[in-house]
Amino acid sequence: MWGGGGRRRILSKDYTLLRDDQDADDIEIGQQRNGASAWRLVLFLGTLALVVGSLATVAVPKLAGELIDVCINYAKEESSGDVAKRVLNQKLFQIIGILAVGGVATGIRSWLFNASAEKVMWRLRNNLFSHIILQEVGFFDRVRTGELMNRLSEDTRLMKSAGTISISIALRSSVVASFGLVLMFMTSPLLSALTLACLPFLLVSFRIFSKLNMKYTAEMLTASAQAATVAEECFGSIRTVRSFAKETASTERYGGAQGQVLQWGLKSARASGFFFGFNSIIGTGSIVTVLWFGARQVVDGKLSAGQLSSFVIYALYVGTNVGALAGVISNLIQAVGASRRVFELLDRHARQKPSGNEKPMGSPEGGEIVFDNAWFAYPSRPDVQVLKGLSLRVQRGQKFALVGASGGGKSTIVNLIQRFYDPQRGAIMLDGVHLPEIQHEWLHSQVSIVSQEPILFAESILYNITFGVEEAAKLANAFEFIQAFPQGFHTKVGERGIRLSGGQKQRVAIARAILTKPRILLLDEATSALDAESEALVQEALERVEAGRTVVVIAHRLSTVKTASTVAVIESGVIVERGTHSELLAKGGAYAVLVRRQLSSANHESSSSLASIDEEAEAVPDDNADLMNRTETGKQP
Repeated sequence: MWGGGGRRRILSKDYTLLRDDQDADDIEIGQQRNGASAWRLVLFLGTLALVVGSLATVAVPKLAGELIDVCINYAKEESSGDVAKRVLNQKLFQIIGILAVGGVATGIRSWLFNASAEKVMWRLRNNLFSHIILQEVGFFDRVRTGELMNRLSEDTRLMKSAGTISISIALRSSVVASFGLVLMFMTSPLLSALTLACLPFLLVSFRIFSKLNMKYTAEMLTASAQAATVAEECFGSIRTVRSFAKETASTERYGGAQGQVLQWGLKSARASGFFFGFNSIIGTGSIVTVLWFGARQVVDGKLSAGQLSSFVIYALYVGTNVGALAGVISNLIQAVGASRRVFELLDRHARQKPSGNEKPMGSPEGGEIVFDNAWFAYPSRPDVQVLKGLSLRVQRGQKFALVGASGGGKSTIVNLIQRFYDPQRGAIMLDGVHLPEIQHEWLHSQVSIVSQEPILFAESILYNITFGVEEAAKLANAFEFIQAFPQGFHTKVGERGIRLSGGQKQRVAIARAILTKPRILLLDEATSALDAESEALVQEALERVEAGRTVVVIAHRLSTVKTASTVAVIESGVIVERGTHSELLAKGGAYAVLVRRQLSSANHESSSSLASIDEEAEAVPDDNADLMNRTETGKQP
């Protein structure tokens, strides 16, 4: 085919591509990661509520111990019944008051911390999306869409979970455990030292677990991104999957990707089981030992029963909260792995030079495009040179057709005009100004494209065209069919415009392209995939909008080439022939070969595709005049 010399997407295997893709000095360590800084007052109040709630929690065991001592003293007849009841009532009211204050403080702490974390995650997701979308186009050639979607959804979900639940629990557990530990030492230093004897074993097990689980989490997230990519590809190409009856193969492919997620998830589960099981044995054994030793001290009269009860409750508080910390740390380890992947994206700088501020006004008849010795290879395959010193000039108001075999570089030229990429050598200019020096928004208001398969958003027709719709729709021959829909311009077109026909999508795309009144219009084989009726409507619309503009068209049909001011034949990244349709036919070179082959294709008259012609040259008939005559009359040889 005379298809596009377009790029081929190379799929990255995992997120390590991002690290390989950037230099060390491209990473700003600690780049605006303190998302909570804007909420300092909220965090301060939340921390204050946390301290109050924790003090209330650890105060209850002390009062409970005093209650027990009152009962024991009464049993020993060391106090009267009235005195004991009065003291018990006082302690009860104190406990109720402390519990009420603690409950209110806990509620305020939970609300403030969760609200802050939600807002931080909201800002993080927005920042991440805006940062990704500003990366150079070559970045998206190398990184899978599913990988990026996974980081934007799954990775930030893990970070959100850590920020909303885990951090709140971690802070509370840390404060309660610390206060409890202090009161344990105040009650009995000896029993406290005995309790802490198990700490070295817990720290060693935690160190081993954290290293293993961080590795397993990172691998699991990478495998999950691969599975998400498989699903995104299959759902996005469901018609292709269905037409080749590949549902089973696709399911097996997705199952294989999910199998990798399961494999790493099971490893993480085994590590968690060992860690929590070991900690449970050590913790329970420690409490039983303390209870046994404390009971001996009560028997020896060195400790009261109330003090032992308070100490045991403190120890349970400390043990429970340390256990909660262990669970939180497991979640935080997963969040750390996810945050590394997120911040790798946030720290990455686009490789493409930032756009300047120039706004070349040029001429209202259209813009002038100049390629000056342009050399280009796609970043995803830098060893394959697509353009090799290409030079061309498209004059203002000219219709310039690009023809040639697939892979020659036609679509690449269109991509470079839109500055999706920059050439490695040479220059590209619009109205005498180098493209990198032109303001980004200005460039794309002056240059619009209608591609072979236009991409529409899953929104209304109005959204896809945006402003000034009626005038643009009428010029694009789209107004009548849009008005025929019950919802008119508010009709939802479905994902990628699936609810519209090919011709309708093209006409919406044309309306969208001319909305900003661009001076340069790029047509990437805009009518090649349409039936005769749709092609006629689209071609009429194109002829109407081409007036007064510079047009660069990737020619797919002979009728398009014949109306071009200049035709350039592209082969292997260079221009091998250039001239008008008639001049090139008379020359009898590569262009004449392509035309002759099209005309010789049986049963493909005016709608025949030039794209099926291969790159091998054949002898052209000596009678080029006869060939020219056939192109004018449309007769077969």
